Amino acid sequence: MAQSPSERTHPGALASLPPLPPLPFVSVVIPTLNEERYIGALLDSLQGQTYPAEAMEVIVADGGSTDATRQIVAAAAARWEQTPLVLVENPARRTPEGRNAGFAVSRGEVILTLVAHTTLDSRFVEESVRALRETGAAVAGGPIEARGESPIAAAIAAAVSHPFGVGDARFRFATEPGYVDTIAFAAYRRECFDILGGFATDRDLAEDDFFNYQVRAAGGKLYLTPAVKSVYYSRSGLRPLARQYFGYGKAKGRASVEVPSSILPRHLVPGATVAGGALLLAASLVSQPARWLLAIGGLAYAGLAAYSANSAASRRDDPALAPRVALVFPVLHASYGLGTIVGAVRTLWARRPR
Repeated sequence: MAQSPSERTHPGALASLPPLPPLPFVSVVIPTLNEERYIGALLDSLQGQTYPAEAMEVIVADGGSTDATRQIVAAAAARWEQTPLVLVENPARRTPEGRNAGFAVSRGEVILTLVAHTTLDSRFVEESVRALRETGAAVAGGPIEARGESPIAAAIAAAVSHPFGVGDARFRFATEPGYVDTIAFAAYRRECFDILGGFATDRDLAEDDFFNYQVRAAGGKLYLTPAVKSVYYSRSGLRPLARQYFGYGKAKGRASVEVPSSILPRHLVPGATVAGGALLLAASLVSQPARWLLAIGGLAYAGLAAYSANSAASRRDDPALAPRVALVFPVLHASYGLGTIVGAVRTLWARRPR
């Protein structure tokens, strides 16, 4: 079967990149859709960067917002004097197409991709460029500090910042620099886009993770450093969280069938756990050993969730957070795992011989 454009790789194309100039021009791309609550704070944090304002541009790719997002961007553009702030249209109204629309008009030797639910440390751009220059990496960024604006959102932020919640996704919790498999809110050398052609629009909800896989497959390295700091505001409730992670899981389930080499063990553990639990539950209706295994597995998960919830709460210096974090973990894992199964099954069904 022929590969789709998003499945193609370019071995070695990013293995050796020319040095960055002393002050590379940086393009910041932000896809938006009805982000009036957050976009102003993100733009303010961009305006306050230590990186020279004349060496940056900010591109907002809007999917037709019906709230005040566009007006907030326009007002900021009128205030900014040295850094161009432009708004481009994203008629597809999805993140991958928005990022690609921003890249299409960008001028930067470094492309930074963000989301509106974010604010940046004042040295974010400077340290991102420094990491690219000093390591020769194709991609650089930092760990995300997740925060919540309500008690349950704070618990969600703690859960997605703990290894029990997200596995070995180091961009969620790392405290030491090093090379990693993926980064969110990353700075890319422009060569990544010139060679790979932008974010795959058939990988919605996993397009950045998949693009990072393509970078690695092309020989590029991804470098994570705690010097690059940002804050991400987590989902506000369990239902939005479940929808978000079900979508993430679906995207990974599809990729597990179409591009298995892009999948890491942490992507499959929730799906395997959900599938194993469902099989044991069915078998327990007729089998005593299955009932014992189901009980042991459930108790083991509950114990790990409780221990990890206490650990996550301690990291936030808020012991009262632990019960809510323990509630978030199964929602996080079950929604992602179920999404993975649905995505894989749908893809296999679509590829069946006719």
